[in-house]
Amino acid sequence: MAVMPPARRPARPARPAPPAHRRGLVVLSAVMLGAVSVSACSSGTNDTSSSATTNSTTPPTTAPCRSAAAAQTHRYASYEGVDPNLTSLDLYLPAVTEPCQARPLVVWVHGGSWGGGDKKDFIADKVTLFNGAGYAFASVNYRLTDADVPNPWRWPVHDQDGADAVAWLVHHASEFGIDRARVAVLGHSAGGGIVAAISADARYLGHMQLPLDAITCAGSMDGEGYDVVAGNTTSPPEYRPIYADAFGTDPAVWAEASPIRYVAANKGIPHYFVAARGPEWRMQQHRAWIDALKKAGVPVTVLDAQQLEHSDLAVDVGAPGDTIVTPALMSFLQGCFAK
Repeated sequence: MAVMPPARRPARPARPAPPAHRRGLVVLSAVMLGAVSVSACSSGTNDTSSSATTNSTTPPTTAPCRSAAAAQTHRYASYEGVDPNLTSLDLYLPAVTEPCQARPLVVWVHGGSWGGGDKKDFIADKVTLFNGAGYAFASVNYRLTDADVPNPWRWPVHDQDGADAVAWLVHHASEFGIDRARVAVLGHSAGGGIVAAISADARYLGHMQLPLDAITCAGSMDGEGYDVVAGNTTSPPEYRPIYADAFGTDPAVWAEASPIRYVAANKGIPHYFVAARGPEWRMQQHRAWIDALKKAGVPVTVLDAQQLEHSDLAVDVGAPGDTIVTPALMSFLQGCFAK
């Protein structure tokens, strides 16, 4: 296990408090990304609009590179009565060089306690970072738990939606010049728990006819939900209703939903990056997840992020002047993709 020591954090201007965006452990504001000029290995159509919506049944094709504009929005799944935005992803493609070569893909899964957040939260710096490194980048939405409505969405929809989004990108990789052998999936907070689930429990990707090793590299940024039983029983009392909202009140369901119980050797679990921080009850969950991966023989890189706040593990990725999160994460990705 490679352990990244904490770097000294440079002084930065104070960041204004984000406005409320639904509910959750961490509330993130939406950053609306303007037009970004990119080129793409794409489907070869003449559509150059800033947003293209594609049905998940569209067959993959191979075509020469062409110019594209801004984010391409795609719906990866369709459910009656579900807001289409909740089952969609935004894909950002980097400029390409000739001849067009397939490039790695980085997928981001936002946090928000399974009940808030959005794929556009604090996204601009990530687009600049990952596209600048030559990576395709996607940010995904998933159905959210709204405990204030009858019969709210609960587990397993968050995890299955995350897997469906990744599967859509893999199945359509040739349309966008994506290398299916180099796919990284990163998640913050509850998004880290979703990444843990879809990278350790074969049911989710298997539902989309993909093995676990369809994900090459995985990252959990101060993740939540590795062990749903622990989340419902050992976290502070004020956090437990969040788990109950997302996973219900049946301890048997909590156990079945816990990614940690599915970690085992020789399953195809990807190389891992874990940014760990927080009070002792939170660190216990990070350590348990890291130890389970190590015992299964999964290579793990751990970033000591104790000097940061929870939201920093989402906001600081790609942020100008960041010397803690971004260098460690990019070093991990470069090494993981090289292998």
